[in-house]
Amino acid sequence: MQMKQSSVFLSFGLVTLCLLISCARPPGQIVEAPAIEAASKPTKDVAVIRMEGAFGVASGFFVESNKIVTNIHVAALPGVIFARSTDRETLWRVDGVTAFDVKNDLVILKVDGEAVPLRLADSGLAEVGEPVIAIGYPNGKYRVTRGEIYGTRSSDKWIQMRIELSGGNSGGPIQNRDGHVIGIVSGVETPYSYAIPSNALSGLIGRSGTVEPLNEWRQRSRVRAYVYAVQGQTKYADDRYAEAVTDFDNAIRLDPEQPDAYYNRGLAKFQLGELQFARGNIERAQMFYEDGIKDSTQAIQLDPEDAYAYHNRAGGQYRLGQFKVNQGDVAAGVRYYQSAIQDWTQVIERNPELADPYNNRGITNAALADLKVEQAEGTAAWGLYTAAIRDCTTAIGLDPRNAAAYSSRGAVKAALGDAEGAIADFDTAIRLSPMNAQYLYARGRVKAAAGQTEAAESDFEKARALDPNVEP
Repeated sequence: MQMKQSSVFLSFGLVTLCLLISCARPPGQIVEAPAIEAASKPTKDVAVIRMEGAFGVASGFFVESNKIVTNIHVAALPGVIFARSTDRETLWRVDGVTAFDVKNDLVILKVDGEAVPLRLADSGLAEVGEPVIAIGYPNGKYRVTRGEIYGTRSSDKWIQMRIELSGGNSGGPIQNRDGHVIGIVSGVETPYSYAIPSNALSGLIGRSGTVEPLNEWRQRSRVRAYVYAVQGQTKYADDRYAEAVTDFDNAIRLDPEQPDAYYNRGLAKFQLGELQFARGNIERAQMFYEDGIKDSTQAIQLDPEDAYAYHNRAGGQYRLGQFKVNQGDVAAGVRYYQSAIQDWTQVIERNPELADPYNNRGITNAALADLKVEQAEGTAAWGLYTAAIRDCTTAIGLDPRNAAAYSSRGAVKAALGDAEGAIADFDTAIRLSPMNAQYLYARGRVKAAAGQTEAAESDFEKARALDPNVEP
């Protein structure tokens, strides 16, 4: 699966800013679709197969009597790869590759046996709310998972689904109520899973040609780049960010037009920046963030509709804005904050159903408002604070269990002198996230400013018990 599913939460000041792409709300609202009978019971004739190799276990299915489709990220890694039937009684050796599509993460493999292929449907006819099933091998075990279509991703027209999938589903079919394939599983970006449209597969089948031996195909530059990218994702998941950057460097060297490599390298650099910041190396942290922003910009240039690349770049710009303000360069801080707001607006335009971008834009508006207060620009500050409350309220409406959004709105209300409203929002944030010392500390500060000394000290004590580094 793609690295875009990893979770990163970065905490700043009194509020929590969800900087990086996977800070979207968790998939806690998976839709259970109506029962679908077609293809829900495996038989020898159902051509959903178990792919096995150095990667572990993934999925695939027959598209012709002797050809199967799976993801490139399944087939590109070194080592032997073979396919096994659902009942595990039949084993097919992979002879080679007949067609592949890097952009859509698809490869068609010729095998040394035959099976009944699955029927493809016109993915262009798929509708929002339509029930679907995924058949594959999450965690190495055969499973039929139900869900529904949510929409279409703007960047590449992949099908967005509310369905709970994992790495073992990679390459498996997404079927409609008739049991026909409308998509092929490829990635997860919380809170959605994604499928490559079946129409992309239909076109690839039409271009399927002579068999290229698997080892020769793996030596192609774009395929080797894919392997480096997968290795980088693995190292990123293990918190080995510097090594991940090296792998993404190699991927970009071999395939400089692949936006995901820039995207993921930028993500790793942001993490390296955070590590340097935690060690007090502010200049080094700034360098990593500046480099991460450059990579995010390159990803956007190659794929202007990738909302998550804007989201990453916005987070980096917000962080640099903080650095500059703390260093006394307020003008530079303002520029970075304004750029972050513009990027989060781009995210919202592309994915208006996500709560965190609204919360993040609200936080950044509030940061700008604080600067306007210091510069005695009261009218401008009021407008920015009002916009911040509006964004945080929108985030809460989209995700009522988003504790960070309540905390953010509470901080803004406190800045406007609404102690009662601020305490109420922090109460909710603490109820939703009772182990968050930051929220308790923030509520304590509001109570202290309102003259509620004993209640404030109680919050400070609770916050210190959870995190001794929280300053009273």
